[in-house]
Order: sequence, then C-alpha cells, then structure tokens
Amino acid sequence: MKAQELFRKHKSEIVRLWAEEVFDTYPFETTGFLRTRNDPFANPVAHMTKEAAGALYDAMAGEHVDPGQTKKALERFIRLRAVQKYAPSQGLGVFFLMKPILRTHLLPEFIALGDTAPYMEAESRLDSLTLLAFDMYTEAREVVADLRITEIRNQYAQLARWAQKLEGGPSHPAD
Repeated sequence: MKAQELFRKHKSEIVRLWAEEVFDTYPFETTGFLRTRNDPFANPVAHMTKEAAGALYDAMAGEHVDPGQTKKALERFIRLRAVQKYAPSQGLGVFFLMKPILRTHLLPEFIALGDTAPYMEAESRLDSLTLLAFDMYTEAREVVADLRITEIRNQYAQLARWAQKLEGGPSHPAD
C-alpha cells in the first residue's frame, strides 16, 4: 500500500478525532452543542473547525490541493480562535493535538511497511502549517487590537462631545 493510500484510508477518522480534540478546548457547556449541531449557520464554530481539519489534513498528507483553498480554510479557523478568549498557546496549541492522533493511527502502519519517511514528511508539513497558522493568528490578533483601540478612541470622542455639550462649550473636542 502506498503512502497516499494510507493517508486517505485514515482521513475521516483522524479529521473527526482532531475536531473532537479542538471541541474539548471549549468550556464543557459548549462542547455538546459543537458536537451535535451540524448546520453551518446554527453552529459556525463546528463548521469552521471541521473545514479546517479537512484542509489541514489534506495539506499535511501531501495531497495536491489548492494552496489558496487551504489557506482560506485555515484563515477562517485561525480568525475564529484569535477573537476568542484564549492565550496564544491555547489558540494555536490545537495544531499540536494532531500529532498524537497521527502517531496512534498512522505511524504503526508506516512502521509495518518499513517506510516511515512519508510519515515524517507529513509531520514536517504539519509543523510548517502550524508556523503559517502562527503568522495568521498574530495578524488576526493585531487586527482585533486595532479595532479595540479605534473603539476606545470613538467612545472617548463621544464622551468628550457629551461633556462639552453639558458644559455649554463647543461640540467638538480639541485634538
């Protein structure tokens, strides 16, 4: 059996297990909802997680995939993780949850074949994808921070206008 066939054989199970691991990072009261609602509009977190899991697996397995599609799926997932109340290690640590799953389900079969090189290359691609995710996460967090700063500035300006109106002064604050 060729390496690609092994990766394809285990895809649905590994993608499912990784999504379950990601769901476990959410509070207990949320995980049931994430696991049971399949509607992408009613449960966008689960939908984006499953989409990212499939894209991540295909890219890690060395499938010939459109890099733009892979990046788009990962970006949506990363942006979601970036706006949630996670430390960066928690937000991105989910990528490292894939390795134990791979080692349990794939590595023994590659060892049995006597050729672990394709498996090691896949783990290396996973590491590269994790670094790409780190860049995306950092960029998304910067956008969130900029939006918060803008919101605070707008709130301050509004408060200053209200205060000046109450005092009977000019309606525009001095810069």
